[in-house]
Amino acid sequence: MQNLAQGRALRNGIIPQSLSNARASTGSVDMQKFQRAIFTLYIGTVATGSIDAWLQESEDDSAWTANDTAGAFSGGGGTNVSKTAMITSSTIALFEVRADMLTAKKRYVRLQVKETVGNATIVCVTAEG
Repeated sequence: MQNLAQGRALRNGIIPQSLSNARASTGSVDMQKFQRAIFTLYIGTVATGSIDAWLQESEDDSAWTANDTAGAFSGGGGTNVSKTAMITSSTIALFEVRADMLTAKKRYVRLQVKETVGNATIVCVTAEG
């Protein structure tokens, strides 16, 4: 019998921090080692700010999708690759991607988060593969 932690690995997420018209990105998940990746975004108190988040993909773990945009995920990423204008305090948003959703030759995935209005908001992200 397997337990929940077997076959899964925690990756470098985003430690709890305040973003104010700034962005932060998780570490990458190597999709050749995992069938799926799950990113859990925790949003603290949102005064008048707004949080956007995008799943991004890379071939080499260094050249990523352009800042503030989601990857193409031509394998079928669907609508779960980005969420924008999140303004509700104490919110949890999930982003999930399977290895077969990545664009051909892309291997790595990460989540990028940005506060877009210039009003400090605490965010945190866990990343699992």
